[in-house]
Amino acid sequence: MKHLETGNISYQRLMALFWITVYVLFFMHAYITWGSVTFYYFGLWYNYDIDKALLAYGIIALFGCILPISINRYSEFACWIIYLIIFIPAILCVSLQGYTSFSDVTLMLALAVSFMAMVYIPRVLTFRQYFVMRRFQTEWFLFFFIGIYFAAIAYYFYEFRGMLTFSNFDDIYTQRALFAAAAPSALAAYLTGWLTNAMNPYLIAVGLFDRTRRWVLPIAIAGQVLVFMAFAGKAMLVMLFVVVGFYLFALKDGRIMVARLALGAATLALTVSALLVATDYQPTGLALQAVAVIFLRTLALQGAMVGVYADVFSDSPLTYWSHANIINLFIEYPYKAPLGVVVGMRVAGGDGFNANSSFWASDGVAAYGMTGVIIVGIVFGVLLSLANKLVTPERLPFAATMSIPFLMAVANVPLLTGLVTGGGFFLVVMIAYGMPNPKMRRVGRSSRSIGSFSPRPAAAQLKQRIAR
Repeated sequence: MKHLETGNISYQRLMALFWITVYVLFFMHAYITWGSVTFYYFGLWYNYDIDKALLAYGIIALFGCILPISINRYSEFACWIIYLIIFIPAILCVSLQGYTSFSDVTLMLALAVSFMAMVYIPRVLTFRQYFVMRRFQTEWFLFFFIGIYFAAIAYYFYEFRGMLTFSNFDDIYTQRALFAAAAPSALAAYLTGWLTNAMNPYLIAVGLFDRTRRWVLPIAIAGQVLVFMAFAGKAMLVMLFVVVGFYLFALKDGRIMVARLALGAATLALTVSALLVATDYQPTGLALQAVAVIFLRTLALQGAMVGVYADVFSDSPLTYWSHANIINLFIEYPYKAPLGVVVGMRVAGGDGFNANSSFWASDGVAAYGMTGVIIVGIVFGVLLSLANKLVTPERLPFAATMSIPFLMAVANVPLLTGLVTGGGFFLVVMIAYGMPNPKMRRVGRSSRSIGSFSPRPAAAQLKQRIAR
């Protein structure tokens, strides 16, 4: 295989592997010294086994070597993001939890096979790329989108006008309880995900990539703050920094730099460890909130939930994907409560904890056990192949920037939920028709703006890559 040839182990590959190693080491440090001590009841158990640890490190290193170091397709970008924020935490957590109700080695291998399918199916299953930009004026799309966006914001404000508040971290769960008690309409509930993961990130990406439309940036930021004031989701504000940070740091001359993605993940883990050391592993106040958001909420909890789901459904009825609203029309859902609440009742007792988790846990383990993990990887791989059909080379930097919040959301919800309520289908439309066409170069940074939207036809770019 081309990516395993010694001659292709480049400086960028070595730097990516170095930062992945740093990421793993500091993730383990935070998990062992703080996560497993403070939040063991959420499934962050610590039962170290050298053989399982070596297997986990080997699997992580394997994918660090075979994932493409040069990102030319959307599927390659998505796999790197999933690798860093979902796959690595899941493999590490499962190796450390020490559950005896199922084979954790089998689960790790199932995750590896599933992720391998996600990586290689888009390379084998290819479609002719769809050049929609020639068929629809972007200016008209943005005009109609802004109209729909303001209507959505106005409706959302009207729906929650009596409870909007900028919650501090101590009041977040109180605000979420008020949100649930408000019993919002179905449209308002959907808009929470659509605005957070698709519509606001799209406007931010437009403002970043097109200097003539910087005026949409404050609109998008205000829209994201509005959703936070209603729902009080910590990640909603974090996503603003993630999108802008990716654009400023991970893009260079119109290309996505893998080593910088790995450096970003390592920086998160290093920041958590530094805060823990500085507070003698007893963080409080802002330090506690930072560690909880970065380590627990963004990384460790979703990795741990894969093992938790495997434990819960080792002796509970599988859903056979009936937890999805469409499929439960044909297959009876075996529980009265939503899937996350079912698991939450086993983890914390009562129905106050909704243990939502990634597609590997919900659409994989809960649906069809270890085999389900592999099946959902195949399905995801096919979807990534379809995404490659839509995201032509000149759209890749823009599509990657605006879709990061969606990929982060998929770490916390089933795949179909992410596509419907998480804004996945909206992203498809916005990437296809809404990519801006910059009218002027940006002083000092023109290479990124113009490089992202090369005037050369995408077909010519593809031919040059094939020739090389």
